[in-house]
Amino acid sequence: MAPLDITTESNQRTLGVRIDGMDLTGPLGDDVVAEIRNLWMRHAVIVFSDQDITPDQHLAFARRFGALQSHTVTDILHPDYPELLVLSNRGRGGAKPINNGGAYWHSDITYEVEPPMGSILHGFIVPPADGDTLYVDMTAAYEFLDEDLKVKLDGVQAVHTYRHRYELMVEAGVRPPQPDEKMAEWGDVLHPVVRTHPETGQKALFVNEGFTARIDGWSDDESRRLLSRLYQHCMEDRFIYRHQWRSNDLVMWDNRCTMHCATPYDLSHERSMHRATIRGNLPV
Repeated sequence: MAPLDITTESNQRTLGVRIDGMDLTGPLGDDVVAEIRNLWMRHAVIVFSDQDITPDQHLAFARRFGALQSHTVTDILHPDYPELLVLSNRGRGGAKPINNGGAYWHSDITYEVEPPMGSILHGFIVPPADGDTLYVDMTAAYEFLDEDLKVKLDGVQAVHTYRHRYELMVEAGVRPPQPDEKMAEWGDVLHPVVRTHPETGQKALFVNEGFTARIDGWSDDESRRLLSRLYQHCMEDRFIYRHQWRSNDLVMWDNRCTMHCATPYDLSHERSMHRATIRGNLPV
């Protein structure tokens, strides 16, 4: 097999690589999938350029890395492909229009007991400028904490929930209201503040502004101070990779060791994307 054409996208550490000249429209050999997975574990974010793929091809590629899961908000799922989340300010594909979903720092669906291991996002129509996605290397962010804080975080757990975030998004007009019984499904779950990656064995911070509500067992003031300190640290430029979207970019990220955030763009331009989400396991 010829080596993959890999271009480093980031200018710090190893977060983010781009693979050019690869065709994901057809089946891939096991050796190619294994090489992609190895790169994924090393770099956490991979960009495949020029991928004019169908929903079927998108899902077929995603399934090579694990079983898929649907998003908990059914209004933003593709009506014909429920395993695809539709992020489109024009409602392309029949889902509820969303101007800029994910425009806050988060890791996907950490409010579930078993959050996803990764996501694969296909930007088939993107604005001519802006609308970038920022990614944080949560492994590097943990490594650069001071040793006293690492000791303090050992064994500490945080509460994750979707309810509060969803209510804020309804107020902002970017999500439709949900019935009370649906809101009640989004309870609280506990995850370690520092998790160990099940494949690399590396430790990473596992908190995010979107869904981490508080530190379990701590006072409100102590919890706010710690989370604020961790977020301020994580968002230093040295840990961030900014992805500038081009039409038909396909980006896959490891949800277990990254956090991401969408950025603003001119809403007079269409921005339409599909996301497949790969099931994960219980964080430890």
